This record gives sequence, C-alpha cells and structure tokens, in this order.
Amino acid sequence: MGASPTPEMDSAASPNFPNLHSLDKTSLAFITNHVFLPPKLPSKSDRTPKLEAALIHVFKDCAQTFSNRFEPQSNSRHAWDVIVRMLASTALLHDRGVVEEDQLDKQIAGIKVGGEHSNHFTSNLI
Repeated sequence: MGASPTPEMDSAASPNFPNLHSLDKTSLAFITNHVFLPPKLPSKSDRTPKLEAALIHVFKDCAQTFSNRFEPQSNSRHAWDVIVRMLASTALLHDRGVVEEDQLDKQIAGIKVGGEHSNHFTSNLI
C-alpha cells in the first residue's frame, strides 16, 4: 500500500484520490450534502441530472481507488471491480442527463454472471 497523504500533499491531485478540482461548487456541495450530512426533513429535492452524474462519477473514482488497494487476484479486488464496473455503467447511462431506454437495454444485455460485462466500451471507461 502507498504512503498516507500528508497535509502538505494536495490529496485532490494525488493519483490515490479522485480529482475533485474539476467539480463546480454546486456539484461539490451536493456530493457533500448527500454523502456526509444527514438529510433535512422535510426538504425539497435538490437533485438534478448533472448533480446525480457528478455523484456517480465520484463514487466510481473512489471505488476504483479502493479496489486498487487489494492484490489483483484477490476476492476483495474482484468484488470491488464488479462495483466499479456497475458504477461505470451507471455513469454512462446518466451522463446525458436522462436514462435512455436503448442504452439501458444495452447495459443490461451486456451483464454476465459474476458481474462481468461484455460491452468493451464500458470496460474501457474503468
């Protein structure tokens, strides 16, 4: 495993962490509110397709970073790689702002037993 980041290191630019600098303030606030803070009840929805896509991409990047911490042939690595592929497929579906039925059908049809995906395009996203 790599060395732990120090306060002097810019963790957002480190290869061990997702790059959060590319997110606008609204996306970063949305992700912070939905990951770290409990929901305020009652509340109105602050979700938009763009914010949902940003959240999915950050989750995918974090899952990939976490997966890379395991030995390549380990069961844990395999399990996290399945999660990363699932999030990559989800990101692909949400990037246009709407989930299109034909794209959803292609992603579902490409799923194999064990979480593998036959769509080489989605595999290249990871």
